[in-house]
Amino acid sequence: MSAIHFVRHGRTVLNERRRTQGSSDSPLTPEGRRGARATAEYLGRLPLARAYLSPQGRVIQTADILLAGRPDVERVVLDGLREYDYGIYDGGPDEEMLRALDPARHLPGVLSGAHPGAPGGIGAADYLAHVDAALARVVADLREDAHAGRPDARVLVVSHGMTLMTLLGRWIGPEIFSLAPMANCSVTTVELDPDRPREPTLVSWAVDPGDQGVTFPSRDLRPAFEGVTLAPIDLSRPEGP
Repeated sequence: MSAIHFVRHGRTVLNERRRTQGSSDSPLTPEGRRGARATAEYLGRLPLARAYLSPQGRVIQTADILLAGRPDVERVVLDGLREYDYGIYDGGPDEEMLRALDPARHLPGVLSGAHPGAPGGIGAADYLAHVDAALARVVADLREDAHAGRPDARVLVVSHGMTLMTLLGRWIGPEIFSLAPMANCSVTTVELDPDRPREPTLVSWAVDPGDQGVTFPSRDLRPAFEGVTLAPIDLSRPEGP
């Protein structure tokens, strides 16, 4: 079986200030760098075939720490791993964004592909298409590995909280929204047969090696998805060459 290790980026200045990042960016804090080092130690010397990264600075900084001393790991930057664009709420206080985009309504709207997006932000249909293209690229590459005699290839995906929850919520199922929140630098591991990518197995969820926790309020959102039809993942159009 192939495996994907999904990692949320390290804690940043805007995380600690309780401000929405989205398409905004900010550097890792000392605590964020410590968390990334703890996650690097947790991952150890796993034989990673590649690391897929969001192009945003906080992810690149995190990956630099996770992959320090590992020049053998190919880095692939995928635009579809960017964070959700919260439009006018990017950079503002978390509480302002949460008032406007209550997660109990906003998340089901995004994952169903119906939400029009925040003013100045991205609509759900376009956002899901980008996320799906990134996952499709990862799966296509793992399929090539398997067909080349490497069926147990492992890869790293370093991205953002909303994007990872959007991807995993539709790939694994909405039950993830009743699990622990995804801490900074937490690791979620999924196994799959790349020839049957619609049947992934969740191996571990949001393991937090650096005890980073989260900087936002969290609650069980699984009931909000009852009766909601999630948009199916489209693996037919991988991002990139």
